[in-house]
Amino acid sequence: MNDSRFSFSNILIITSMLVTMISYVKPTLLVYGMNPFFLYDGNYVGLLMQFFLYQFLHGGILHVLSNSIFLFMFGNQVEVLMGKTKYYLFFIVNTVFVGVSLLVLSSANTIGISGFAMAVLAYIFLDLRGKNNPEYKSAGIFLIINIAIGLTGNISLVGHLMGAVCGL
Repeated sequence: MNDSRFSFSNILIITSMLVTMISYVKPTLLVYGMNPFFLYDGNYVGLLMQFFLYQFLHGGILHVLSNSIFLFMFGNQVEVLMGKTKYYLFFIVNTVFVGVSLLVLSSANTIGISGFAMAVLAYIFLDLRGKNNPEYKSAGIFLIINIAIGLTGNISLVGHLMGAVCGL
């Protein structure tokens, strides 16, 4: 029985919503967005907490909803294509890769699961291209647009770009 309600993608969505709601009640939780401050202070417990929390924290309802809708629509499909075990590993590798990239390449406090969403989109792009499905062009354009959004200011270019690189 394949019950998509209990997919890992849906668990990520629910976790993102819960952690974001908790951050409204306890805004100090937002310091656990990915940033180099805990690393510079030698606070390795705080750094470990960042790797666990940065993707689940979001800057508002629109932020968490846009990432959630994306993961619901595409993450569940990729999870079926990859299989649960590979998809779990995909998420963990992406979390570490994007997190380390943010620590090295960004000084801003970065939150959100959009790095993983970009990895999912990059995977879809490659899967469609590998199957000679002409929709791969649309997926590629959507991927480029979502990376370029990071050039607009308050959205993480490093998070989006490194998520896409990890997915490729």
